[in-house]
Amino acid sequence: MECGFATVEYIVKEKSPYGLQRKFYQIAEFGVDENFRRMGVATKLINFCKQEAKNRGFDRLELDVWEFNEGAMKFYDSVGFKTYREYKEMNI
Repeated sequence: MECGFATVEYIVKEKSPYGLQRKFYQIAEFGVDENFRRMGVATKLINFCKQEAKNRGFDRLELDVWEFNEGAMKFYDSVGFKTYREYKEMNI
């Protein structure tokens, strides 16, 4: 039985005139079945991703989260993620 998942990407961006070199382990998609929430599954998945990133030589773990998803925002904060950039949009 599946209770959660994480889809990851290994990102290496070379230095350019527009940005510094960046190397990070990106969690592209992440979720836990609602029947398994608040049981430690998400924390175990994050810890697995952290260890896997270290094993592959990455020292940075990143993800994107929608601002309206308050539960996810609180969870990510609770496991140590910090906001370091924001994306903005404008409807036209």
